Amino acid sequence: MSDDQVSLKDVVARFLRRNPGFLDDYPDVLEVLQLQHQSGAAASLIERQVEQLRQKNEELNRQLNRLVHVASENEQLMSRLHQLTLELMAIHDPTAFFEHLGRSLLEDFKADILRICLFDRETAALAGGDVRWVDPEDEALQQFQVHLEKNHTVCGRLSENKLGFLFDNRAQWVQSTALVPLGDNGSLGMMAIGSSDPARFYPGMGTLFLDLLADVIASSLANVQPQAQRRSA
Repeated sequence: MSDDQVSLKDVVARFLRRNPGFLDDYPDVLEVLQLQHQSGAAASLIERQVEQLRQKNEELNRQLNRLVHVASENEQLMSRLHQLTLELMAIHDPTAFFEHLGRSLLEDFKADILRICLFDRETAALAGGDVRWVDPEDEALQQFQVHLEKNHTVCGRLSENKLGFLFDNRAQWVQSTALVPLGDNGSLGMMAIGSSDPARFYPGMGTLFLDLLADVIASSLANVQPQAQRRSA
């Protein structure tokens, strides 16, 4: 097929798109048009248009159903965040606070592993077994700097070195992770939620729930640190 023929087809296609009423004015053209149905039988132009509209309608319905499903999930998460915030605000013991937080995250996000890293040694010591102290001068933290500086939750797959730092000997089971900075640019630490499902946490997914929860945790840490300083004095 020559370039001239291809070019002419493009011209005709553009013309018909700009003049959708052309076939109404020239109905004789319809008599010579040939359309092939998927089954191999001949199909009228109207049948082909109806079929295309039906396919587009089905795709729009699928997209609408996905949006409704996502909206429903988001509504449930925000409702749970509100309830969790009230529950956490009523807990003044750091160990009980982080234990309750851990149970809620693993249940609500259907995750497998939770690790919270805090940069304040005394606060981490008061927070219980799910929380680990990390020296802010640790060179290994440099690999997380680009994530923490984004100042919002980052989701996806992490390198083996990062997984090993966060999850130790359980890192081999983690296929996707949500990394949540705590405090401005992760100034207080970070929280990592790991899943064995590679598709559980992925780049571009909504993270509003975790970002708001990070604010709640940071606010609680601001109250815990004076207690830690008094105990260490």
